[in-house]
Amino acid sequence: MMNIMLTSVGRRVKIVRYFCQEWKAVGKVIAVDCDETAPALYAADAWEQIPRMDDPLYISTLLELCRRHRIKAILSLIDPELSVLASHADRFREHGVTVVLSSSDVIDMCLDKQATHDFLVKNEIPCIPTFSTWRDIQDALATNTISFPLIAKPRRGSASLGVRVVEDEQELEMLFFSQPNLVVQPFVDGVEFGVDVYVDMISGEPISIFTKKKLRMRSGETDRSIAIKDELLTDLVRRLLGKLPFIGPVDMDFFLVNDSFVISEINPRFGGGYPHAFESGENFMKFVRENLRGRQNCPSIGQYRSGSTMVKFDDHFLL
Repeated sequence: MMNIMLTSVGRRVKIVRYFCQEWKAVGKVIAVDCDETAPALYAADAWEQIPRMDDPLYISTLLELCRRHRIKAILSLIDPELSVLASHADRFREHGVTVVLSSSDVIDMCLDKQATHDFLVKNEIPCIPTFSTWRDIQDALATNTISFPLIAKPRRGSASLGVRVVEDEQELEMLFFSQPNLVVQPFVDGVEFGVDVYVDMISGEPISIFTKKKLRMRSGETDRSIAIKDELLTDLVRRLLGKLPFIGPVDMDFFLVNDSFVISEINPRFGGGYPHAFESGENFMKFVRENLRGRQNCPSIGQYRSGSTMVKFDDHFLL
């Protein structure tokens, strides 16, 4: 048996179902969440309710569930939990459980928008200008590096929570000094693109890069998208992957501005728009399964069909 646990599954019903589909011959998929009404719990082979991730018993509860369900690997689907699991990866490993995540250093950098910006600038990779101190913001405004309207967002936020459009300096000052740990970025008027990447856990090489143009967003996730192939975007993704030792699934966001791509976000986990990649043949669940078996996956980059359009819709469970 090679059972796998998916944590903080929330509304990611499709991702849980994909794992169940790929895992049916090798083991069970166990879903956990702190909310017993999280829809994706009911798509798994079995589920458990757990404490919130800030509860002192959180890790010990997960370890006990791993023992009870004979878990081989554990994987999180939300940003805040990534750092928690990565920082306890050794404890899970001692219990025979593989944490399917990048290292703590990579995760912490990606979840910190200012640190991400500074890393990208240092490595000469185009990105959205980002400022987190009042002095730097004032200097950027004075030199016309940025201008209103601006975007203010939590430095370590996710799912577009707390994102605000700021129209003038008075509003910016009031917001910046009333809410701690904000970053400020220019309002980017460009087309948004998403990229789903899988980096092999054994070879450390990217084996799948799926690129899509976002047509509509909802609650911070891709709601509609069209699959594309663009050499400039793929080359930029490869440059980034050459600078950071990711492991497993990675979700990236880009903007196309004046015929050039700039990086907006890097999320070292499954993205909300991943179902488009899966339905196009980019089966990350199979890649995870093979890696956990000790098998290296062969690269298959760009073998999907461009032009397919994904549209999401709502469904329900009756509990």
